[in-house]
Amino acid sequence: MANTTFNGPVRSEGGFEQISKNSTTGAITTNLDVDSSGNITTTGTIAGLTPYESITAATKAVVATDTGKLFGLNRAGGITVTLPTPAAGLTFKFAVETTFTGTGQIKTATTDGTDGFVGYAILSDPATAQDTNTFIPAASNDVVDLGSDEQGRLAGGVVKFTGVNTTTYLVEAVLIGDGTLATPFTDS
Repeated sequence: MANTTFNGPVRSEGGFEQISKNSTTGAITTNLDVDSSGNITTTGTIAGLTPYESITAATKAVVATDTGKLFGLNRAGGITVTLPTPAAGLTFKFAVETTFTGTGQIKTATTDGTDGFVGYAILSDPATAQDTNTFIPAASNDVVDLGSDEQGRLAGGVVKFTGVNTTTYLVEAVLIGDGTLATPFTDS
């Protein structure tokens, strides 16, 4: 079919779809759907928007194609997230949206000490005036452990990982804690 150019609004009461057709089987795949209520579903990305995923399962393996995504940590019972092997330019951001009552960990895929972190974690205790500490990961650290209030598992914290090479993630964390604040960095 030829391209069609419209001058003026295109209106539909039933929605719009962008599809692709398999040339061998004829199977139709919907790539983008705007339903009759205006809700958008897509298999691609929308320029200018940060893709978001709420994690509610006990485990999550992040893959390299998730780069640029914001993940909401939303399982009070605890979550273990495994990052992909570092690569320059990969970025993943995690927001603690639900306070953990169990373990919360974000770790590298290779937990044999060959992949690690550089960067920092700033922890603040809003219940105690001026109680803020900055923690730096050790060379062997490959886990951000949010397993206690003191380590920053309270809702409102943010952790960003940026791959700087094939063995290292830059960690930039601002976390909310309580009590005697402690480093969230540890070895697997």
